[in-house]
Amino acid sequence: VQHNTKIRALSKREGVLKLNMSFFGGVSSEGGLKRIDKEAMMEIIEDIANSSREESGYVVIDVRGYDEIEYTGKLHEVVETLPLPYIAEGALAMDDEDFEDQFGFEKPKFDETIVFSCKAGIRSVSAAQLAKMAGYTDVMDYMGGSNDWFS
Repeated sequence: VQHNTKIRALSKREGVLKLNMSFFGGVSSEGGLKRIDKEAMMEIIEDIANSSREESGYVVIDVRGYDEIEYTGKLHEVVETLPLPYIAEGALAMDDEDFEDQFGFEKPKFDETIVFSCKAGIRSVSAAQLAKMAGYTDVMDYMGGSNDWFS
């Protein structure tokens, strides 16, 4: 499903997202990686929270360590946790069932948009690059990370 179709449906249903979604391409783009700001991240999380991961087409993954997340708390209850070392070791190439058993959430599908976050937007870039190498084509990086989110 392309974002334009989803955006039109969202615009009609909730009036939350604008049709042009200018914040995705307009914020920053490094090496084909879409980088989003806090406002865009808030809208994506709100979209998931108000519908579902499946309906929104997004999965947000925090790549900080479990200890870091325990210290600060999760960005939001809809945000999944998958520390960067597991991604680097090939978690995104795992069998769907094994992935869910090990990490406690459904493995991202290739047609979903994965949004990565970390503490300051550095590890999330690495995670996004690793996801692209694993065959995911629609990946984003929340460039502010938890430092920005909780400020």
